[in-house]
Amino acid sequence: MSVAYHRIRSDRLHATVFPEAEFLREAPAPKRAVSVAPPRVAAAPRAGRKAHRDGAVLRAPERVWLFMLGGTSALPLMNFTVTGFSVVCVAIGLAYLLPGPRRRTATPLVFALIGTGAYLASAWVNDTSYLSPDVFAFGSFALYFCGITVLAGDIERIATVLLGIAFGSVFFYAMIGTFLTSAGSVIDLWKYGVAPSATIAVLYLMAFCRMRTSAVVAALLSLAALSLVLNFRSHAVICCAVALLLLLSKYRRGALSLGSRVVTLGAFAVGFTWALEYAAREGLLGGSLREKVLMQSDGSVPMLLAGRTEPPLSLTAIVNRPFLGWGEADNVSHEVYVQAQHAAMAVGFDRSFPFEYAWKLSNGSISLHSILLGSWAEAGVLAVLLPLWLLWACYRLVFVADSAGPWTPLMMYLGMQTIWDLLFSPWSYNLPAVLACLACCCVAVSSDGRHHDGDAKDAHLLMRLLRDNRAPRSRHASEAKR
Repeated sequence: MSVAYHRIRSDRLHATVFPEAEFLREAPAPKRAVSVAPPRVAAAPRAGRKAHRDGAVLRAPERVWLFMLGGTSALPLMNFTVTGFSVVCVAIGLAYLLPGPRRRTATPLVFALIGTGAYLASAWVNDTSYLSPDVFAFGSFALYFCGITVLAGDIERIATVLLGIAFGSVFFYAMIGTFLTSAGSVIDLWKYGVAPSATIAVLYLMAFCRMRTSAVVAALLSLAALSLVLNFRSHAVICCAVALLLLLSKYRRGALSLGSRVVTLGAFAVGFTWALEYAAREGLLGGSLREKVLMQSDGSVPMLLAGRTEPPLSLTAIVNRPFLGWGEADNVSHEVYVQAQHAAMAVGFDRSFPFEYAWKLSNGSISLHSILLGSWAEAGVLAVLLPLWLLWACYRLVFVADSAGPWTPLMMYLGMQTIWDLLFSPWSYNLPAVLACLACCCVAVSSDGRHHDGDAKDAHLLMRLLRDNRAPRSRHASEAKR
């Protein structure tokens, strides 16, 4: 066999391993050139166009338009459930049913409809008002979810709508307010009104400017310090927790497991609570916070339960009517109210504790102070489905939303703040719209996390390379045998 034949065979093998080396290929015969055609040539440009369309850059006119639409939430129409943004969502909500490339899921809508039906059934059975704001809360969430899905199809656009809603909330609390912010105090305005919205605005601006993680952590710690000075401990804890999660996400290039992150976050919560109580007792955080901590830590109950005293009342109401609820919190009987006081004293509350002050608002209405437990107590077990799904959505945003890129800090904060609101806060102005934004963000986060997504892409690329090289090699092997 000649030396030239070996040189040609070597060049062919080199071209098989390195397909881009066209200059090493031997010119094919016309007969063989006709039979060989690259597979699926036309599919790649179509996929490229789709990816470009899904990840299109959000330009200034569209950004301003989305912000303005979200800002219509500054106009209150009916308590916390109906605002000016509700009118926008009514006008475009039916477009949710039209076919399109947007990611959609019917789960939160189904749970919202079930929850609304549970409220209506409970109101009918208990002969309470059908026009209670809580009855329309889940329906408002469903309306906002459809409207935001039509307006925004990715994280950045949803965050822009969320920024407009945050601006609307700040405008409402600053110009109109509630009985908690009517005194005009900066402390009350920050604590009962604008703190979450201000945090959303800061994190949005930093994501828009593509700030480094260290700068975002510093901003969150500054907001936490401000909340401690203004006697807003829960917001301070949330900001510090998000800062810790951001640092953990960068530790060892994000290789820390989910279990390690959860354990570290739990240890931080315990340590932060102890350090906060110590600092407050020593007067390092101001006199008002010192008096509040001393009052709450005098009993034998944990500080969290001392700060949120309503769970004994909510759980007692749930145990007495777990399936249909009471219709509304004010319908809870006096006997159940007394049972709840005894249950609270059984877990460590002092007999002299002012239950009337802690469990009732200034107008005499009962406050359950929890969306999750309050929905169950008012409308029964079926009303818990949507809050539970939202807690799962919070988990996704907090722990597996690495694919959000620069918007990850905002997603983490939104998830952590919503966990607190669902467990320990009542309905407030624009909160159904914020929950709808969270649900839309959960749907928009399509991957299971950066690690699994990257591994899947690498595996897919490797299989494609092996497939492309396997066929030419088998063909050359058959030629060599001949």
